[in-house]
Amino acid sequence: MGEKVRGVTPELQPYWDWRAAGNFIGGGVGTGLFLFTALAAQQDILWLDRTGFLALALVAAGLSCVWLELGRKLRALNVILRPGTSWMSREALVSMALFPLALAAIILRQPQLALAAAAVGLVFLYCQSRMLKASKGIPAWREPAIVPLIISTGIAEGGALFAIIAVLLNSAGWAVPVLGLLIIARAVAWATYRSRLATPGAAPIGTVEALNDIHPQESIIGHLVPLALVVIAWLFPAMAPLLVFIAGLLVIAAGWFLKFTIVTRASYKQGFAIARSPPRTPGYARAGNTPGWSRHKGGL
Repeated sequence: MGEKVRGVTPELQPYWDWRAAGNFIGGGVGTGLFLFTALAAQQDILWLDRTGFLALALVAAGLSCVWLELGRKLRALNVILRPGTSWMSREALVSMALFPLALAAIILRQPQLALAAAAVGLVFLYCQSRMLKASKGIPAWREPAIVPLIISTGIAEGGALFAIIAVLLNSAGWAVPVLGLLIIARAVAWATYRSRLATPGAAPIGTVEALNDIHPQESIIGHLVPLALVVIAWLFPAMAPLLVFIAGLLVIAAGWFLKFTIVTRASYKQGFAIARSPPRTPGYARAGNTPGWSRHKGGL
């Protein structure tokens, strides 16, 4: 059986496109930004005004992308009907708690309430990661390592945006070293995710190639360069505004590109495997075949 067999060889899923990726992008950076907003507000209440509304707007933009993807938009509320079995339903229900809680914290200027809203935001981000993992027919999504990857990149993106604003306002200097730690955490999550999918039989060739294509950008532009810039900015505070601005933009862009790739370019379906080809006349039984899957180690 050849490698290219229609309906048997793994193919890209056609249902989730840039709009679905936009949900993970907006939700990740928005909840991450609100987390650091709430932490900073414990020392300076003005942070709720500076970045609180922006964080919620980013989460709302991500959810709006999902609404754009719906074929029958007036049925959007049906998503909340299956919280017992659907992580998408849980995400929607958590968002219904996140917005009023966060808005109350901002309007009433309550930093403790902001911490509670930030915790709900992390639950929202967790639901997003589990929404991907629950898609059993997509090997790139069902990999358990995708959960820490989605969470770490969302927090890193939010932390990067917060650090940019902080250095421009000459406030919350702790954001610079924290950004360095977030970059390291995401780099570890990305390396773990890739290594798991490099295992023979873990992912189709198309998935391996899609992740392999973006690895140089993610490792160098998304991790090594921003980390170096953050270290220099920490050592030389006078250069911090420019260096952290560049590093933050690189971290955010790399995270968005990573999620866009995982959702749209690496999302090959399982396909089919033949355990053993049956004998035909004339002929003999043969070893099975798994079209579109690598049989060798070191796929990435």
